[in-house]
Amino acid sequence: LTCAGSALPYLQQQDDDGGEVSVEQSMTILRKSEHQWVSIPCVVNVSSCSLPHTISWFVFRTDSHQQINLVDHHEKFTLEQDSLRIESLSKADCGVYYCFGSLLERQDEGAQAFGQGTVLKVSEGGLSIYQLLLLTLLVLLSVYSLVILTLCTCIKTGKFQSVFKKGLGKRGSKEEWAQQLRFSGVVQELYERNLPCDQNNVPQTQNTVFQNVQPHEDIYQNLDE
Repeated sequence: LTCAGSALPYLQQQDDDGGEVSVEQSMTILRKSEHQWVSIPCVVNVSSCSLPHTISWFVFRTDSHQQINLVDHHEKFTLEQDSLRIESLSKADCGVYYCFGSLLERQDEGAQAFGQGTVLKVSEGGLSIYQLLLLTLLVLLSVYSLVILTLCTCIKTGKFQSVFKKGLGKRGSKEEWAQQLRFSGVVQELYERNLPCDQNNVPQTQNTVFQNVQPHEDIYQNLDE
């Protein structure tokens, strides 16, 4: 509220006694999303601060219009000097908002003035920060509960123990296989070490056998007898 005029766009009326009321409200379009807040600017000027006056707000929609009840709906609508602040926006708040100033002592046309109107458009928005945090906590809690339930079910049915034993069996089979590989390597090494001795003994054995064999002539002589 001021007691002098301004250079901003406004509608102005003057009464017969020289009292003047003017409303400065730009004809603009405000675009917001749901769950946000908005402040619709407005300034009401009177020619003399001694003149009592009042400030009101009206909203016009496609199918209705009404004066905003700033007393009963103070949690939703509040005044910031002359501007209107709207909390927790929804699509139902869409409309054209008019600021209205009037002198209390006079009710004639010259003691009243309307602003040019501000269009408010509210679109569907995403989740708020608090809703996102709540949703994240809910998902984490669900995953944690699912893991605990799965572990309890496995322990109760004995599947956890069977899986544990199966893992130990696989580990034991791997160790046995490693021992077999080491034993095979030792046997192979011993065989390679003893192999030259066996080769030296083979010719001697063959000579001994051939020495014990009699000539073919003795065999034929026996046949003749």
